[in-house]
Amino acid sequence: MVKLRLLAVAPAVFALGVLTVSAQDLSRYRKYTLESSVSTVVAVSGARASDATTAHERPALIQDLVWRAPYVRAEEGPADSVRDIVFSFVDDQLYRVKVTYEPDRVEGLTDEDIVSSVSAVYGMPPLLRGRSVDGSRESAKPIENAVVAQWEDSSALLTLTRGTYLRQFQLTLASKPLSSIAEAAIREAVRLDTEERPQRELDARAKVAADAVSAAEKARVANKAVFKP
Repeated sequence: MVKLRLLAVAPAVFALGVLTVSAQDLSRYRKYTLESSVSTVVAVSGARASDATTAHERPALIQDLVWRAPYVRAEEGPADSVRDIVFSFVDDQLYRVKVTYEPDRVEGLTDEDIVSSVSAVYGMPPLLRGRSVDGSRESAKPIENAVVAQWEDSSALLTLTRGTYLRQFQLTLASKPLSSIAEAAIREAVRLDTEERPQRELDARAKVAADAVSAAEKARVANKAVFKP
């Protein structure tokens, strides 16, 4: 019975035209390859380029692109197990792929079921139960997500997590070198934004005041020309 259930899980989790990859190949998820450009991911996923959003523009360009599984009618076959994928880029290079699975499509599946299906693609991982997403061990304090398993090589890290409040599975593939660059750039961007916020607010207030004076002057000129006591 367990074997039959695991065999049924694999195609459900990795439907949608998976390209065969060798075990432990952590450079890609499905048809998506780390270090790809935004345009490449747009072309492969069918998403729109306009869906890409910019989080930071300096010191590096940080962008996100969200792909959501299309609606599939029952008569068209089984729906994708993936609910959505968030692609994150640093300077037009894909550094992270965050996959969220549709709760209805993983209902009843155990951690072992999901790990078995992922392992069919990436090889068997060392299980890291009882850890939070940042790697710290679980304590009495509740955490939002717990690490179920991780796959790792010299250049990439693949992490399977499960929500502790809602039983939601996520799979995150990240390039180690590009993630380091992105994280450093995001920290610096936040620092610069915080440092410059007071001046930006002063400039914004000054502009509002200047615009008000300009508008009042235009109204004065127009009204003075036609005013009759």
